[in-house]
Amino acid sequence: MQPAFSALFGLGLLAASSASAFAQVAVEEIKAQLFLERTGRLSENLVGTKKALHNAVIGEGEAGEPADALLVTLSFTGAKNTKSSDKIARDLASLTVRQKAKTGERILLRRVYGGFLFGEEGRIHKAFLLDSATCSPLEIEVKVGRSRKEAKLDFSCSE
Repeated sequence: MQPAFSALFGLGLLAASSASAFAQVAVEEIKAQLFLERTGRLSENLVGTKKALHNAVIGEGEAGEPADALLVTLSFTGAKNTKSSDKIARDLASLTVRQKAKTGERILLRRVYGGFLFGEEGRIHKAFLLDSATCSPLEIEVKVGRSRKEAKLDFSCSE
């Protein structure tokens, strides 16, 4: 009887550790910063602000200097010191960036992230750069499992 109990107990521990190793991943934040071309610095986070984003490409509005590119940083949370699956759909983060121009909507970027390596804080970041992105409105959407975040940036340019 003792070996059978030990085997069942061991299976229970294995199942518990597997469940925690693949804990739910969530989108924590979307951050978007202009790459300022004269100084080489990044602007403050534009998501959720009411900044004037008109003619940023030539330095007008609140950019203060020319800015044609945008650095987007995504923050994800998960169980501390674990790795999320890169094969299970609920753990894969899908990203879509849309730009709305007069000619219609176009997809600038579609990407899937998986296999997140969470450290002591249970957080990880992914980033990408969008070139020629500051003359038309942008919509950034990130989904993972039931977690979803969206950011809209109202860029515009004079003709």
